[in-house]
Amino acid sequence: ADPSAKAAFLSLATATATVTLTPTHKLPAGPAKALKQASEVAVGETIWLASPAAGALVQEPVHKISTVVADGLHSPLTKHGSWPIVDGVATSYNSAAVVARNKYLVPLFEAVCPSLGRLVVAAANPKAMHYIDGEVISRAQVF
Repeated sequence: ADPSAKAAFLSLATATATVTLTPTHKLPAGPAKALKQASEVAVGETIWLASPAAGALVQEPVHKISTVVADGLHSPLTKHGSWPIVDGVATSYNSAAVVARNKYLVPLFEAVCPSLGRLVVAAANPKAMHYIDGEVISRAQVF
């Protein structure tokens, strides 16, 4: 993660939420929650939003896509195998299989040796990352 890095981002807006992420950041889209890069999502396609009232993810169509330059690069990693929710929108740091696998492997590695666990996770996904397990950290949370 590099919170001070300037980068180009895509801003995807629905009727009730707007998420800003890098063009290569993944998010579930469409009825099947197929993972797509932000740059592959089109206006009219649905993305998944957290609905605290429903206790689930709900679909909303994208109304507008714009490019912005902003500060901060992050790659959140969840320990509990769930989609990271950023600005109310479900995102993903990797494939659905890797996200689900982390539900079991990350806590196991960290229980055995916290320092080794973070090193193994970082080796498996060399992007800089931080945990967002249920606490709000810089606009991100787990749903």
